Amino acid sequence: MFWKFRPIDPSLARALAGELKTPLKVGEFFSARGFKTVPEINVFKAGALSGLMDPETMPGVKKAVKILVKAHQEKKVVAIAGDYDVDGLTATALMYRVLTALGYTVITRVPNRLTEGYGLSGLAVTELAKRGAGLLVTVDCGVSDNAAVKVAKDLGLPVIVTDHHQLPPVLPAALAIVNPHLGGGWEHYPLAGVGVAFVVVWALKKALEKEGLKTDFSLVEHLSLVALGTVADLVPLKGANRILVLNGLNFLARSTWPGLAALRRKALKTPDFVSTRDIGFRLAPRLNAAGRLGETETALKLLLATEPKEAEDLAERLEKLNRDRLKNQNALLEEALESLANEGPRYSDRRTIVLAGDGWPKGLLGLAATRVAEMTQRATIIFGVDGDIAVGSGRGVKGFNLFAALEPLRDLCISMGGHSQAAGLRLKTSKLARFRAAFERSAYNQDPPDSEIQLDVDLLVDDLKELNVIAPALAEMEPFGQANPPPVAALKKLQVLEAAPTKSGGDRHLSLRLFDGAEKVSLIGFDLVHRLPEIGSRLDVALILETEKFGRRELNWRLLDFQDP
Repeated sequence: MFWKFRPIDPSLARALAGELKTPLKVGEFFSARGFKTVPEINVFKAGALSGLMDPETMPGVKKAVKILVKAHQEKKVVAIAGDYDVDGLTATALMYRVLTALGYTVITRVPNRLTEGYGLSGLAVTELAKRGAGLLVTVDCGVSDNAAVKVAKDLGLPVIVTDHHQLPPVLPAALAIVNPHLGGGWEHYPLAGVGVAFVVVWALKKALEKEGLKTDFSLVEHLSLVALGTVADLVPLKGANRILVLNGLNFLARSTWPGLAALRRKALKTPDFVSTRDIGFRLAPRLNAAGRLGETETALKLLLATEPKEAEDLAERLEKLNRDRLKNQNALLEEALESLANEGPRYSDRRTIVLAGDGWPKGLLGLAATRVAEMTQRATIIFGVDGDIAVGSGRGVKGFNLFAALEPLRDLCISMGGHSQAAGLRLKTSKLARFRAAFERSAYNQDPPDSEIQLDVDLLVDDLKELNVIAPALAEMEPFGQANPPPVAALKKLQVLEAAPTKSGGDRHLSLRLFDGAEKVSLIGFDLVHRLPEIGSRLDVALILETEKFGRRELNWRLLDFQDP
């Protein structure tokens, strides 16, 4: 692993530390993260909702709100069509809850991941029209679903598309399209689908109140769903996303909605505290498991549950689905790695990896693609083949734009959508060989990503005592996630007192006890036990700040990597 130290301006670091009355190393951290002034730092840390742009400035919002207000006046049934991942589920639940509170009659539909695939389909449109929909609103999908929108148009069903995915060459013929990529300044704030949905309902609530509608519910309480979907979708936690998540985590931790409360109790050891890590590793996987195993509606029902008993039963069902998901995921990954090994050393000369297998479960392809991409540091697409059709899920790597590489291949695909680091696609099985070759050629139009994994280090710290002194100030930069990773600090030439496998997880995790001449520290390094033979008498170590331990709020430094001095 290559350590890249973020550049620090020494004079700026001193000025920031002095004005903040904080240790110099904290000033160095702010400089390393690109901050120039104390007001900029304070605004970032505060994450005030007043920092959000006016919702009406997002392209398409005014038009969408006008259509929704008219639908309210005409008492039309509004259909919400979402997606099967956590972003799509939370966006659907958010739109349903707010529209219902505003007096609309609302119906919902999320696709079956295994039988329908990603996005809005003609089947979904037809079904919703038969159920009496007078207006169709998409969330977290639709911008690439031209054919389905045409089906709606042919049926006389007006469509509003709200989506956050990259724009295709030809936009669908919807009455309104709300998407931050259309500009208006919002293109600099890569919202998740649930974030876009929140902007729409925010503007709608304001418009209906101007029309004289009295509302007695809190819109900001719905930020619990926004935080959940935003973190799960791995969008950058900066700008508007940071504000939404920072505020939403507080509501998520104390929400009394039966579904969220039941989910917290099942997934978390301390359900009154929720971090971004909790979402990524505990809450989101349970919701995603339903879709991956063909029960997307179970997860949506949980988010919309109004009765505690119903919510408890649904949360327990998700527990079982998640256990099944993990078992099936491990089996698929084993088969995928075997398929990769059968290619021999050939993939080492390629920039991309494309694997395919008969009957590979569609709902788990993305998880396997993520693991293979991490292991090989190559953009990876894994296809599950079912007769004439191959359904694929792709994951990118740092420095490689997956969507840009796939864009020239649209003609080979039945459908394709996604963003720079993830994509979903379908194509004829007979075109797999052509696709593999074309994807590799397209990848060569980009600069090659670094073959070695890079670790961005914020600070070089002098001793262990200083490390603990600065930890509270660095923790104020939460929530951590994409584009705002936890702080990473390096220390050099520490004496190794003890190095051994951990007592639990000993076949995977490493336990180190180190000494800097004055202080001692015990560290855990996840999945590092295989490097035990590399450890000598002294080490340079890179540590990451963790702000929870065993589900409780507690500052802790964990071993990320080590090198010979």
